[in-house]
Parts: sequence; C-alpha cells; structure tokens
Amino acid sequence: MKKQVLDCVVVGGGPAGARAIYELSKISTNIALIDYRETLGDKLCTGIIGTECVEKYGIDNNIIYQEADSADIINPAKDIFHLKSKKPKAYIIDRVQYVQNLINKAKNNNAKIICKYRVTGIDQRENKVAITYSNKKEEKVIYSKSIILASGLENKLINDFNIAPLKKENILNGSQLKIKSKYPNVISNTKVFIGSNYGFQGFGWIVPTSNDELLIGVLARDKSKKIITEFISLVTKTYNIIINESDKKNIKSWGIPIKPLEKTYDNRLLVVGDAAGLVKPITGGGIYYSQISAEIAVKTIKHALEINNFNCEVMATYQQKWEKQIGDEITRSNKLRDTLFGFEDNMLNHLTKFTLSNKLISKILLSKSSSFDNHFQSFVNFINNEKVNNLFSQSKSNSIKTLIPNLKKKFLDNLRN
Repeated sequence: MKKQVLDCVVVGGGPAGARAIYELSKISTNIALIDYRETLGDKLCTGIIGTECVEKYGIDNNIIYQEADSADIINPAKDIFHLKSKKPKAYIIDRVQYVQNLINKAKNNNAKIICKYRVTGIDQRENKVAITYSNKKEEKVIYSKSIILASGLENKLINDFNIAPLKKENILNGSQLKIKSKYPNVISNTKVFIGSNYGFQGFGWIVPTSNDELLIGVLARDKSKKIITEFISLVTKTYNIIINESDKKNIKSWGIPIKPLEKTYDNRLLVVGDAAGLVKPITGGGIYYSQISAEIAVKTIKHALEINNFNCEVMATYQQKWEKQIGDEITRSNKLRDTLFGFEDNMLNHLTKFTLSNKLISKILLSKSSSFDNHFQSFVNFINNEKVNNLFSQSKSNSIKTLIPNLKKKFLDNLRN
C-alpha cells in the first residue's frame, strides 16, 4: 500500500509554527503540524509585540491585555523615569491565545494538528522525508515532501541535517515568574530595570498582563535564575507585592538566541523563528521575526511545490529573502547590543538623568523615528538627530558632551570586528 506523502509538515506550535501552518493552509490541505504540548503556544514570553507587527499581521482586539503607551525606566541609582507616548508603541497580548487563533484558522482550512507527540527524528530520503514522532504509548512515522522546523531554540532535530547549531556565546539566559497580584493597581505599566544588578549585558522587567497578573523577569548573559531571585526580593520591597516562597518554585528559565544560524535551510527543510535564531538581539523579542520568517518560508515551500523541487538551491532562497528583509537589522542590533550594554552603572545613571529628564529628548525617543521593532534604525535616527546632537554637545559634562561621537566610534569598531 502506497503511503501518503504530505506537502509539508510543521514541527513546533509556537508563534512561528502557528503562522506557518496557517499560511500553508491557504495553499494546501495536505499538511500537518506536530507539537509535544497539549496547549499550543504555552511558553515563557512577555507577550509584547510592536505596532509594526500588528499592522502587518493583524490581531484580535480581545487578546490584547493593554496598549503599551508608557513605561518606567529604573536606573542603577533607582531613579525612575516615566515615558509616555501619544500613541501605543507596542501591545501586551495573550500569547497563548494569539497562537491558538492562528491554529484554529488553519484547522478551519482542514490542516491536521497533532498535539502531545514529540518529533524524535527526521530521515531524509530520495523523494521525501520520514518524520518519527512519539508519546509514552506509541511511535509513528509520517512522510512529507518538506518540513518547516519551528521547534524553538532547544531542539536537536537540526542534527539530522547539514546545519551547525548555535554557539553558546550567542544565547542569552532568561528567567521569568508569573504571579497573581493581590494589588492589581500597584503596577499599571511596564517597568524596565537596567544596570549591573541584572547580570552582564542584562536587564529586568515587570510587565502587567491581565488585571491581577504580573510577569517578573530578567535577561542576561549570566545565569539568570540566581539574578531573578535577587530581583524578586527588590520587587517585593519596592512595590509591596507579596510573593510566597512557594511561588518562586514556578520560576521558569529558557535560552534566547541573539544570532541566527549560519544556515537556515537544507534539502526539503526550512528553519524559522527561535529555532533559526531569528530574534531581536536588544530585547530578545521573537514574535515579530517569527511571523516574518514563517511567511517567507511558506512562500518558498509554495514555489518548491509548484516546480516539484526541494533541493538546497531552491530552499536557499528562503534565507536570501529573510536576510534581505531583517538580516541587517539583526546583525547591526547585535553589535549595538555590545555597545549599549557596555556602560558602567555610574555612566548609566549620568546618561539616563541627562536624556530621560530632558523633555525634548524624551519626545524624540517616543517619536515616529523610534520603533519597537527596528532598534538599530531607531538608534541611528536618534544619534543623527540634529537637536539631540546640539543638546549633548552643549552639556557641561565632558562625558555627556563626547558621548555621541564616542558611541558612533565604538559602534563602528564593533561593526568591523
């Protein structure tokens, strides 16, 4: 009996996988998604997406917790700087429901969704790939002409292909705790904490989601679980939030890539989202790039199906397209991360007081020239702004006066290395 061969199988049901299966469902019903979770999309994430992502891909209003039109920046000296824009720069959303909505749309288009099974192996054959997936009770095999790998950073499936994994130095460590607050109005907007207390090149955050829920987290190059424990103590004292010792057992940690894989394709394979290392290096946010890469991947698969050719030359067009669209932003934001996160605490205190206390600079930071989704371009717009340069050059502090020229030089040096 001839075995059925699907057009494409998506491995992983996060934002990238959900977008991929939905876009695939528009061109084929002979497709499937496999994920080990029962509730797709249930993964650690702050659930913050920029307005550009919303404008490009849309979002149901009922999954928006709140518009992010303000934030507090807390420097090492514990000075608080309140920033508020006229229009939202981002949205805090229900990530799980965002994924579920895409999955449901794919189901309505007759896509097959296989939950509670983990893909354990992929075997490339002459005219198809064999995908082995299993749970505690059984093991199955499904055949497909192509695969979109969207299984996140912690996957070993790329070892079945001619793709080198990410190096450890290109992975940040994140830890986050979700709690129910007895005082929902104590924290009404996102708070970002900067300085050495949050690890090497790290920062902390508090993000209110629903009326009584808070996300408390850190992202750093160091071991984040130790850092978040100290951060939680600071949060409880500062905001009078009660966090029981038993709550701390629910701290979750995960790795976040800040550089893409050198190769995100192989014969019959495309790698998208976190699995490909396609994440915003400054903040570690991955939803926007997951949507972009998944959309490009499906267009590549569509072309491969039309010409019935899934070799490396055809699949390589996927990487060429995502590199053209977001490659420069990722590369330069990585270099920018090394530049911006290189300040010592004293300089951070000095710099935040000078910039965030200045109404004109704050206005420029919150203007249309600054984007939540394009950090590098926002940085370039800021340091090249004539009014900003005049304000810095007129400062009585030599370290502030020379900051922008020094930043430009340091960044260019990092870009060359």
